[in-house]
Amino acid sequence: MLRVLKVLEMAWLGIGIFSIVMGAYQYKMVGLETAQWFFIGALVSGVFYAFRRRQRKKFEASEQNENKKNK
Repeated sequence: MLRVLKVLEMAWLGIGIFSIVMGAYQYKMVGLETAQWFFIGALVSGVFYAFRRRQRKKFEASEQNENKKNK
């Protein structure tokens, strides 16, 4: 489960970075009207990245507490 959470976290980070790069490219080539959708996508993926990161940290903490109880 922890591996899946890490993969999802990195996927959202990758999508965010890609969106920022594409937004900057579109802004330079076309203008803000087209680029704004990429920047909005980067913002949304940043929120999902933060959510997944917090979820993974909580899961890791609960696993550690469970392991301490079992010892």
